[in-house]
Amino acid sequence: MNGMINLQISNEGLARANSALMSILAETPRAVARAVNRTMDGMRTDAVSETHKKYFVSAKDVRASISFRKASAGNLMGAMVSKGKRHSLADYQLTPSTPKIGRRTPLKGAVKREGGLKSLGPAFLVKRAGGRYFPFFRTGKGKYDMHSLISPSMPQIIKNEETVNVMERGAEERFAKRLDHEVMRLLEALP
Repeated sequence: MNGMINLQISNEGLARANSALMSILAETPRAVARAVNRTMDGMRTDAVSETHKKYFVSAKDVRASISFRKASAGNLMGAMVSKGKRHSLADYQLTPSTPKIGRRTPLKGAVKREGGLKSLGPAFLVKRAGGRYFPFFRTGKGKYDMHSLISPSMPQIIKNEETVNVMERGAEERFAKRLDHEVMRLLEALP
């Protein structure tokens, strides 16, 4: 008796192993696309929570500004896009939000939570269509020489460096975890 063990693989076993590996290779692009798309969902969650923490914006408004170009087996690149226009400062934090009769209270406002409300100087409130008040400032002496105080758009707010860093870190972790999960699903599906 010697210490040698012989292992013989039949052609049938080799063909079955080859077929299983080929099926995994064929499904790999779909698995990667699924991992990319799930990662983007997580990036949106991070963008919403970080932006809501740092700015006077509702989570609903942040979420509504974000859309996706989903990855597919043919194109493994996904994109998260935020679109939106600039808004009046009245859509963020403004105090007082309506004029006080007989009392001239200085107008204060803020877009960012950190730092508190800042004085808006000679700004004043104007009632617009729909009954809401918006802050304006004069640019000249004429009746119509005034402009609305506007703030950054939602994409500008989401692009904040701190928010982007949180989203990138979360995306790296999520993608690795999701890809592992998708690979395990492919292996479990083997005959």
